[in-house]
Amino acid sequence: MNEPIGEQQQAELRDAAELYRPLARAALRAQNNGKWLAVFGGLSLAWGVLTVDWVALIVGGIVLVTGIVEMRQGRRLSAADADAPLRLCRNELVLGATISLYAILKLTIWRDTGAELQDALGAGNVEALGMDIEAMYDSMSKLIYATVLAVTVLYQGGMARYFLRQREAVDRYREDVADWAREIVQAMER
Repeated sequence: MNEPIGEQQQAELRDAAELYRPLARAALRAQNNGKWLAVFGGLSLAWGVLTVDWVALIVGGIVLVTGIVEMRQGRRLSAADADAPLRLCRNELVLGATISLYAILKLTIWRDTGAELQDALGAGNVEALGMDIEAMYDSMSKLIYATVLAVTVLYQGGMARYFLRQREAVDRYREDVADWAREIVQAMER
Protein backbone atom coordinates (compact mmCIF):
# COMPACT_ATOMS: atom_id res chain seq x y z
CA MET A 1 0.00 0.00 0.00
CA ASN A 2 1.29 3.46 -0.91
CA GLU A 3 1.40 5.78 2.05
CA PRO A 4 1.74 9.53 1.60
CA ILE A 5 5.15 10.93 2.40
CA GLY A 6 5.59 13.06 5.47
CA GLU A 7 6.37 16.74 5.70
CA GLN A 8 10.06 16.02 6.30
CA GLN A 9 10.35 14.03 3.05
CA GLN A 10 8.38 16.68 1.16
CA ALA A 11 10.81 19.32 2.38
CA GLU A 12 13.76 17.15 1.35
CA LEU A 13 12.27 16.69 -2.12
CA ARG A 14 11.72 20.44 -2.50
CA ASP A 15 15.32 21.10 -1.47
CA ALA A 16 16.57 18.39 -3.82
CA ALA A 17 14.59 19.86 -6.72
CA GLU A 18 15.94 23.34 -5.94
CA LEU A 19 19.54 22.09 -5.88
CA TYR A 20 19.02 20.06 -9.05
CA ARG A 21 17.51 22.91 -11.10
CA PRO A 22 20.86 24.55 -12.10
CA LEU A 23 22.28 21.16 -13.07
CA ALA A 24 19.26 20.42 -15.25
CA ARG A 25 19.63 23.83 -16.96
CA ALA A 26 23.35 23.31 -17.57
CA ALA A 27 22.76 19.76 -18.84
CA LEU A 28 20.10 20.97 -21.27
CA ARG A 29 22.40 23.75 -22.46
CA ALA A 30 25.19 21.23 -23.05
CA GLN A 31 22.93 18.85 -24.93
CA ASN A 32 21.45 21.59 -27.15
CA ASN A 33 24.86 23.11 -27.79
CA GLY A 34 26.19 19.64 -28.63
CA LYS A 35 23.40 19.02 -31.13
CA TRP A 36 24.17 22.24 -32.98
CA LEU A 37 27.88 21.49 -32.96
CA ALA A 38 27.21 18.02 -34.37
CA VAL A 39 25.05 19.50 -37.14
CA PHE A 40 27.64 22.14 -38.08
CA GLY A 41 30.45 19.60 -37.86
CA GLY A 42 28.54 17.23 -40.12
CA LEU A 43 27.86 20.00 -42.64
CA SER A 44 31.53 21.01 -42.59
CA LEU A 45 32.53 17.39 -43.20
CA ALA A 46 30.11 17.16 -46.12
CA TRP A 47 31.49 20.41 -47.55
CA GLY A 48 35.04 19.10 -47.12
CA VAL A 49 34.17 15.91 -48.99
CA LEU A 50 32.42 17.78 -51.82
CA THR A 51 35.20 20.32 -52.28
CA VAL A 52 38.08 18.02 -51.28
CA ASP A 53 39.08 20.55 -48.63
CA TRP A 54 41.30 18.94 -45.99
CA VAL A 55 40.98 21.86 -43.61
CA ALA A 56 37.17 21.65 -43.71
CA LEU A 57 37.42 17.90 -43.11
CA ILE A 58 39.69 18.32 -40.09
CA VAL A 59 37.79 21.23 -38.55
CA GLY A 60 34.44 19.60 -39.32
CA GLY A 61 35.59 16.36 -37.72
CA ILE A 62 36.73 18.13 -34.57
CA VAL A 63 33.48 20.13 -34.35
CA LEU A 64 31.42 16.95 -34.86
CA VAL A 65 33.34 15.06 -32.17
CA THR A 66 33.10 17.95 -29.70
CA GLY A 67 29.36 18.07 -30.35
CA ILE A 68 28.98 14.38 -29.60
CA VAL A 69 31.12 14.69 -26.47
CA GLU A 70 29.06 17.69 -25.35
CA MET A 71 25.79 15.77 -25.73
CA ARG A 72 27.15 12.78 -23.80
CA GLN A 73 28.60 14.89 -21.01
CA GLY A 74 25.34 16.84 -20.83
CA ARG A 75 23.53 13.58 -20.12
CA ARG A 76 26.15 12.73 -17.51
CA LEU A 77 25.74 16.16 -15.93
CA SER A 78 21.99 15.57 -15.69
CA ALA A 79 22.87 12.41 -13.73
CA ALA A 80 25.02 14.57 -11.39
CA ASP A 81 28.28 12.97 -12.56
CA ALA A 82 31.03 14.79 -10.70
CA ASP A 83 33.43 14.56 -13.67
CA ALA A 84 31.02 16.01 -16.27
CA PRO A 85 31.65 19.72 -15.59
CA LEU A 86 35.42 19.41 -16.10
CA ARG A 87 34.94 17.33 -19.25
CA LEU A 88 32.51 19.88 -20.65
CA CYS A 89 34.97 22.67 -19.83
CA ARG A 90 37.80 20.84 -21.60
CA ASN A 91 35.57 20.12 -24.57
CA GLU A 92 34.73 23.82 -24.97
CA LEU A 93 38.42 24.72 -24.69
CA VAL A 94 39.38 22.19 -27.39
CA LEU A 95 36.69 23.57 -29.68
CA GLY A 96 37.72 27.15 -28.93
CA ALA A 97 41.39 26.37 -29.57
CA THR A 98 40.54 24.66 -32.87
CA ILE A 99 38.43 27.53 -34.19
CA SER A 100 40.90 30.13 -32.89
CA LEU A 101 43.81 28.38 -34.58
CA TYR A 102 41.87 28.24 -37.84
CA ALA A 103 41.03 31.97 -37.63
CA ILE A 104 44.63 32.89 -36.80
CA LEU A 105 45.91 30.83 -39.72
CA LYS A 106 43.38 32.52 -42.04
CA LEU A 107 44.60 35.90 -40.78
CA THR A 108 48.26 35.05 -41.31
CA ILE A 109 49.52 32.05 -43.28
CA TRP A 110 46.39 31.00 -45.20
CA ARG A 111 45.23 34.47 -46.14
CA ASP A 112 42.90 34.65 -49.08
CA THR A 113 43.48 37.31 -51.68
CA GLY A 114 40.98 39.09 -53.86
CA ALA A 115 42.99 38.27 -56.98
CA GLU A 116 40.57 35.52 -58.06
CA LEU A 117 37.59 37.82 -57.60
CA GLN A 118 39.32 40.61 -59.47
CA ASP A 119 40.15 38.23 -62.34
CA ALA A 120 36.55 37.00 -62.43
CA LEU A 121 35.26 40.57 -62.69
CA GLY A 122 37.76 41.46 -65.41
CA ALA A 123 40.38 44.18 -65.28
CA GLY A 124 38.31 46.63 -67.35
CA ASN A 125 35.24 46.26 -65.14
CA VAL A 126 37.25 46.75 -61.96
CA GLU A 127 38.90 49.90 -63.32
CA ALA A 128 35.49 51.26 -64.34
CA LEU A 129 34.26 50.77 -60.78
CA GLY A 130 37.24 52.72 -59.46
CA MET A 131 37.76 50.24 -56.60
CA ASP A 132 40.66 48.12 -55.48
CA ILE A 133 38.90 44.77 -55.24
CA GLU A 134 41.93 43.01 -53.75
CA ALA A 135 42.27 45.56 -50.94
CA MET A 136 38.55 45.47 -50.23
CA TYR A 137 38.54 41.65 -50.18
CA ASP A 138 41.57 41.61 -47.88
CA SER A 139 39.91 44.05 -45.47
CA MET A 140 36.68 42.05 -45.39
CA SER A 141 38.58 38.79 -44.86
CA LYS A 142 40.53 40.30 -41.95
CA LEU A 143 37.34 41.66 -40.42
CA ILE A 144 35.53 38.32 -40.71
CA TYR A 145 38.31 36.20 -39.22
CA ALA A 146 39.10 38.71 -36.48
CA THR A 147 35.41 38.65 -35.55
CA VAL A 148 35.37 34.83 -35.59
CA LEU A 149 38.42 34.82 -33.32
CA ALA A 150 36.91 37.33 -30.86
CA VAL A 151 33.51 35.60 -30.72
CA THR A 152 35.16 32.21 -30.28
CA VAL A 153 37.34 33.36 -27.40
CA LEU A 154 34.39 35.01 -25.68
CA TYR A 155 31.78 32.31 -26.32
CA GLN A 156 33.83 29.15 -25.88
CA GLY A 157 35.74 30.71 -22.99
CA GLY A 158 32.47 31.73 -21.36
CA MET A 159 30.94 28.29 -21.88
CA ALA A 160 34.06 26.60 -20.46
CA ARG A 161 33.84 28.81 -17.38
CA TYR A 162 30.08 28.20 -17.07
CA PHE A 163 30.49 24.42 -17.16
CA LEU A 164 33.45 24.48 -14.78
CA ARG A 165 31.38 26.45 -12.27
CA GLN A 166 28.84 23.60 -12.25
CA ARG A 167 31.30 21.50 -10.20
CA GLU A 168 30.15 23.28 -7.04
CA ALA A 169 26.49 22.65 -7.86
CA VAL A 170 27.16 18.95 -8.51
CA ASP A 171 29.16 18.56 -5.31
CA ARG A 172 26.54 20.32 -3.21
CA TYR A 173 23.71 18.33 -4.77
CA ARG A 174 25.51 15.02 -4.23
CA GLU A 175 26.46 15.88 -0.64
CA ASP A 176 23.24 17.52 0.56
CA VAL A 177 20.59 15.36 -1.09
CA ALA A 178 19.75 11.84 0.03
CA ASP A 179 20.01 9.08 -2.58
CA TRP A 180 16.27 8.38 -2.53
CA ALA A 181 15.47 12.06 -3.17
CA ARG A 182 18.03 12.30 -6.00
CA GLU A 183 16.47 9.28 -7.71
CA ILE A 184 13.00 10.80 -7.55
CA VAL A 185 14.05 14.29 -8.69
CA GLN A 186 16.17 13.00 -11.56
CA ALA A 187 13.44 10.56 -12.66
CA MET A 188 10.98 13.46 -12.83
CA GLU A 189 13.36 15.40 -15.12
CA ARG A 190 13.61 12.63 -17.70
